[in-house]
Amino acid sequence: MYFKYDLKAGFLRDLPKLLILAGIVLIANISLFRYAELFSLDLESFDYILYLVKSIPPFPQSGEEFRFPVAWYLIQLYLNWIIGRYPFSSVCDNVLIYGGSRQRWYLSKVAWIAITVFAYYLVMIITSLLFSIVSGVPISWKINLLIHAGEISSATLLLPIVTSFVTGVFQLFLEILTTPIIGFFAVAMLSAASTYITSPLLFTNCSQLLKLSAFSEDGIGTGESYLTLGIIFALSLAAGLIIFSRRDILRSQRDEE
Repeated sequence: MYFKYDLKAGFLRDLPKLLILAGIVLIANISLFRYAELFSLDLESFDYILYLVKSIPPFPQSGEEFRFPVAWYLIQLYLNWIIGRYPFSSVCDNVLIYGGSRQRWYLSKVAWIAITVFAYYLVMIITSLLFSIVSGVPISWKINLLIHAGEISSATLLLPIVTSFVTGVFQLFLEILTTPIIGFFAVAMLSAASTYITSPLLFTNCSQLLKLSAFSEDGIGTGESYLTLGIIFALSLAAGLIIFSRRDILRSQRDEE
């Protein structure tokens, strides 16, 4: 019951919102295209995809002036907004009350977050590929934009997707503990702080490729990233289930009213 409802009300009904994401990605692609023309860079389609999640190197170890990664932050912030606005709307519709299982309701929301994150990144990839085709950018899986040594593992390249999923589960836990608005702003501040401070404790670092050791000497290791994300996921899921199982839903609704 829960998952079918979430798939229909929380995913399919929200698909048009991904058009805004496509617009953000398109603007980022155009910006990179003009930058590549200005500095005569030979970029290929994979560079345009990775540009969306590359962010900036560790600061101040990079020795460069701090430049806030606007493209990465807006993309993550919009995903956090999508994740934060839906889950408790179904509570107001009495889906939880009629379903009868808080654990299944909560786990269904976790599954919904996974599907939403996957679709989100799929739209990013498809938009960048379509832009590359229209703009005459070669379609290739080679990496030219990011400085790296040796072959980059798929586990490293998947970290932005995995991190966004874990961040979504963490955000759901914060919503259970506080409110959706507080949960959204807390994650937004966490992401902003992680652009300046490179540490696995600020686990949103793991979604920024240039913060990883595969691309930066002072970056976070891939194994370290997955270990941190695994711990955050387990704690967020367990704590969320425990707190939600004890929460007075009807009283919470009356307080909000």
